[in-house]
Amino acid sequence: MTSAPEFDYGIVGGGLQGCLLAHALAWHRPEATVLLLEQADELCGNHTWSFHETDVAEQARSWFDPLVAHRWPGYRVRFPTLSRRVSISYATITSDRLREATLSLAGGAGGPARPGRLVVRTGESCEILSPTAVRLGGTTDVSCGAVLDCRGRAEAGSPGGAGYQTFIGHEYETARRWPASEPTVMDVRADQAAGFEFLYELPLGPERVLLEYTRFHEEPACDEGRAASLISARLAEAGAGSAKLIRTEHGCLPMPYAAEARRDGLSPAGGYAGGWYHAATGYSMPLAVRFAELVARACPDQVAAEVASAAAEDRLRRGFARFLNRLLFCLVRPADRWKIFRRFYRVLPEERIARFYAHRFTFTDAARIMIGWPPLGLAPIRFARSFVSLPGTLPT
Repeated sequence: MTSAPEFDYGIVGGGLQGCLLAHALAWHRPEATVLLLEQADELCGNHTWSFHETDVAEQARSWFDPLVAHRWPGYRVRFPTLSRRVSISYATITSDRLREATLSLAGGAGGPARPGRLVVRTGESCEILSPTAVRLGGTTDVSCGAVLDCRGRAEAGSPGGAGYQTFIGHEYETARRWPASEPTVMDVRADQAAGFEFLYELPLGPERVLLEYTRFHEEPACDEGRAASLISARLAEAGAGSAKLIRTEHGCLPMPYAAEARRDGLSPAGGYAGGWYHAATGYSMPLAVRFAELVARACPDQVAAEVASAAAEDRLRRGFARFLNRLLFCLVRPADRWKIFRRFYRVLPEERIARFYAHRFTFTDAARIMIGWPPLGLAPIRFARSFVSLPGTLPT
């Protein structure tokens, strides 16, 4: 007779994906016992995760909305010859907010397993032994009804054939009121000779702002001197007086353009480990929430099949996102890459923008993104040949 598992679910990785999954399980399966494991000393790292409100399906709102730290009714983009306000609600989850909510859900790190509660273990190595077992600290084996691999890119390995979106963010308290009340998700007014780069701006309060330098490049390194220069210039332009640096963050997101590698992991994987992120934007929230909902609604013994089925259904969208990355990094001159994004915001109506970021775009949306003159610097023959990589068709 097979003994019952010690936990119904084991989540390996306590970042965005793992913590979202813990909250989804607590909502949909309040009777379940869940073990959440993170190798670092604390959950969630040091991040700010932003997203379009339309990225999150209505059925996830009950458990997801309390995690949101900031909301705005819209945002702006600024390019040479184009400034546009997009009336799609925008929002942010912070590491501090998600960490606090997850530990509260657990009743404190290391607490006893109780129905509807988590056991959180941090600062301990973890090895996935099978779809139903993990090993802690190299010595202790724990059985689970289902094990989910929610580790980030560093643990999952870097993809072959990819460009990179790197960023450095500085959060400030300012002496005077910040002049903008809504985010600017792309400020592309700086010189683009060295490649596509922009400032990202989140007003977090009347005298609080996150300014983030973002660079799209073939290499994962970020130019810290360039970041400091552009951030300082924006502070001066805003006229907000003296600014006190209170927090920094940095990151590197892969933007793969090679075919998605077959994954032979021992357990179903979410987040970057399983390709559950938007390859063409770097935004992780839409698919991270979708994965959490998918797993939480499935019985433990059906999780692997449900995840594999959903990934197969989304294969065409994932392929198109990688195709866009190949255009960007392999076929367009670095100095001209910004023009692709200007055209995106110039020609697309808000409903198409929302579907694209939410990773729910249709064939018609994809066609509208592509139709028109090839971007400057794109050789027409190479452009035509690149369509060979487009897999099948998308929903209309």
